[in-house]
Amino acid sequence: MNAELTVAVNAIDYMETLEKRILHELWDSVLVWSESVRVLAQWEDEHLLDNPSSEVLEEHRRIVERLIALGKFISLATEHRDFPNKEAREQVAATMSILQDKIPLWHSSMSAEEADRILAEVFPEPRA
Repeated sequence: MNAELTVAVNAIDYMETLEKRILHELWDSVLVWSESVRVLAQWEDEHLLDNPSSEVLEEHRRIVERLIALGKFISLATEHRDFPNKEAREQVAATMSILQDKIPLWHSSMSAEEADRILAEVFPEPRA
């Protein structure tokens, strides 16, 4: 084998190995990032259920916004038309959806009266 062909074959092998490694590491990163939803839910249970302070709510908002920003960064790769891992793409989309729902869920400005009215409409009292 001549030297130029050897270099070309080595370059192809190198690129294939590099691509596999990056895709594997990205998949691992997607899984770790997606796990943040479960960890965040535990934190919410511990800190947000019993009349949280404005400081705690602001900390929550910052956490969620940072996780969403990281998700947007990951999405740049997983939503690319040439990205081969459909499962990773779906995992990122599902995690982003959950995270984006967290802001209105925990930070809405709906009054207690409005919430009670909506609940009464959706779940009317049974008639005797």
